[in-house]
Amino acid sequence: MKKIFSILFVCAVLSSCSSTKFVFDGNPTIPTAEGSSHFVFWGIGQEKVLNPNEICDYGISGVGTYYSFLDGLASALTFGIYQPMDYIIYCKKAPK
Repeated sequence: MKKIFSILFVCAVLSSCSSTKFVFDGNPTIPTAEGSSHFVFWGIGQEKVLNPNEICDYGISGVGTYYSFLDGLASALTFGIYQPMDYIIYCKKAPK
């Protein structure tokens, strides 16, 4: 029984990585801004609103969120009480 719980725990921790990327123009590869959003109590009823237009001078090329292994580990160790998530903003380059 202990072996089964150990295997399930390892699978849950290793499978907690995910990402979402929305591309608006071209194929953005170099992030302009990165950061973390911190949520508590499983993120129930919480949100963080970012305005990429305030960061990007020439428009938005893409945005993305990701949930890394370390984010999943922090969430697992606190049983979801602390739930971080990271974000990336890609800006368009200045016109030539």
